[in-house]
Amino acid sequence: MPDNEEDEKYDTFEQYESNEDILYRFYNGIRGKNLSEIYHGSVNEDMENGRRIIEDLITLKNYLLHFDTIESCNKDNCCGYLNYWLNQKARSYNNSSHSTLIMYNTYMQDDNELKEKDLCISKINLMDTNKYEQMDELYKIYEKYKYYKYYKLHNNELISCSSVKGCATGYNDMLSKYPKIEDTKFCKVLKDFKDTFENDDWVLSKKCNSEIPHLLPYEYSCIQLQGLSSYAHGPSLQEDGQVEIKENSEESSYSELGQTERSAEEQSHSPSSSDSTLPITLFSSGAGILLFLMSSYKFTPFGHWLRLQTQRFNGVSEQFDGEQYEIQQHNSEFEEQNTEYDGYNITYSSL
Repeated sequence: MPDNEEDEKYDTFEQYESNEDILYRFYNGIRGKNLSEIYHGSVNEDMENGRRIIEDLITLKNYLLHFDTIESCNKDNCCGYLNYWLNQKARSYNNSSHSTLIMYNTYMQDDNELKEKDLCISKINLMDTNKYEQMDELYKIYEKYKYYKYYKLHNNELISCSSVKGCATGYNDMLSKYPKIEDTKFCKVLKDFKDTFENDDWVLSKKCNSEIPHLLPYEYSCIQLQGLSSYAHGPSLQEDGQVEIKENSEESSYSELGQTERSAEEQSHSPSSSDSTLPITLFSSGAGILLFLMSSYKFTPFGHWLRLQTQRFNGVSEQFDGEQYEIQQHNSEFEEQNTEYDGYNITYSSL
């Protein structure tokens, strides 16, 4: 295998559209032809599914020869799509998919042109059932979207709207079927297709009225790989290790942020210890100084001044007491006079 040949991954819609067009152009081009003139290999037409397998072999050869360089193949993910297509063919023939795939591999290794090309030879293998089914469902959605684009181009609104509705329904059904997706490559193509679909002019303008369902957010299925911050407009998915590191760092950030907010809230709602102890400290200090000065008044200038103030206060107090006494005396005399007047009034009234 060439060193820079890419590992298997899922096609984007654009890659799928390109790969399928190339492959089926070659596949349909050999239908009904005399295969013995164009095929020279070990598979016999008389064996079970022999002719169909030979058609597959000729198609895969023409498909790989179409790509001039490894770079052009990688750009379209040609090896990944070819492996999917051959797995699909092998599964449709009989229960022994593995043996059919061995025939494909043997042909690629024996054919001189393909050996010289040395492209995708190590990439043709029996796919894991779960991955194959996910890829198959994704490509069926792509196929509906491809039909939608075709009939939209030819102004057939009825078939176009029916196709794009089926495409959206299939996408949502797939997310419901796979609520927890652990394959970052699969999550990435789900994101890419959702962006392509939702930016389509007919979808944006609601050309098909309310017939087109809204696509479910892929983040619900891929949340464990992306972290909380990618729910609405998160960055593109990265490789497994990078996503895990990013998720852990985000969780740490959320924890630190929560602690900071709680600390700020506690500080804003409760007075500081210095604010609460300051009045008490000042009061205690002032009381102590006052007691000291009062106890030493006989021996200090302040004591002399305090004694004078005390005597003056006593003098004022005595004067105030005297005035109070005089007022009380006047009031007593006034009350006696009123009593006399009351006696007169009573006598007068009796007369």
